[in-house]
Amino acid sequence: MNVRKIREIADNLFEQGKYDDAYVVYDEIYTRIWSAIGQVQTGLTNFSNEYLGSSFKSSYKLRSTFTLQISDNIFKKWFDIDTDQTLNELAFTTYGHLQCVSYSPFLNKTVSADSVYSEFMILHTLINDSAKDDWVNSLLKVVTPVMEDNRLKKIRPNITEKSIKSFLVENSLKLNSTDWREVNICLLDYLFNMGDNSSDLYTSVHKVVGAYFRQKTHRKKQGETKGEKKQQQGNFHYHSYERYEKYERYERFESNTSSKRDEFDSTRATDFEKAKHYGQVLGLTGKVSKTYIRKKYLELIAKYHPDKVFDLGEELKILAEVKTKQINAAYDWMKKKYSI
Repeated sequence: MNVRKIREIADNLFEQGKYDDAYVVYDEIYTRIWSAIGQVQTGLTNFSNEYLGSSFKSSYKLRSTFTLQISDNIFKKWFDIDTDQTLNELAFTTYGHLQCVSYSPFLNKTVSADSVYSEFMILHTLINDSAKDDWVNSLLKVVTPVMEDNRLKKIRPNITEKSIKSFLVENSLKLNSTDWREVNICLLDYLFNMGDNSSDLYTSVHKVVGAYFRQKTHRKKQGETKGEKKQQQGNFHYHSYERYEKYERYERFESNTSSKRDEFDSTRATDFEKAKHYGQVLGLTGKVSKTYIRKKYLELIAKYHPDKVFDLGEELKILAEVKTKQINAAYDWMKKKYSI
């Protein structure tokens, strides 16, 4: 399963406003990755029960020692990506999943609030622990994947809903000063579209975020007739039950956007713009480790090395030189910015 390619398809559907369709694709990725994590947990639990008995200390040591290695092996086997890449894909998939629920009128009303709060907690945990190698164990401390026939059945939070909300408020302050600030806005939009904008959670997070532009609202507009509302609800009902058994139809999906990006100017760009541009040059997504940044740089620079293009046409050699300069510039900025 090419997780990144399928996730990008879901991203394209979301950008086109096809939230219900995007949700189906995000949900499949989300379920697959969590099924892999569930397999890790189940395997360790079975081994512990069989050979370690009721010794909590031994069981804890087993998990803390082998979870990372086993997770890395199963991610490579299932998805052909390592632990760092899986972290990135799960973070972006979870965020896309939550955005679809927040901005789809049907999903907003049908997906249970407790599962949405739990998923926001998962996303916060992924973002906060992105620099840690053992992020899988961090997730398993706050939630438990419940498996059935080697596939995820549900995700059960390990703390109460009240504690989850307190967790979200506490961590919203940390997110607000990062590139993930939009997660706070997504939560506010979700609560607003639920009609829960007077709750303590909404009020507390809003104080952290301050003034912001609401991304999308589907509260009933003034003048909307009951007939129009009923027809729209029927459409949402139809889309929510449409399922896609194969992804070939999405493989042919192409974005029809015609907008052109402005030429990047490093002398005028802000740090945020530089981080976004140079991250794209190096193929980085989400929160990544210093080791992963260097790994991506070495992979790309080797691809455009003069020895690899010496027997190609002159135009391709020039293109390789340009790409090499871009890659080096991106990595130089990353090195200075993050002390690599």
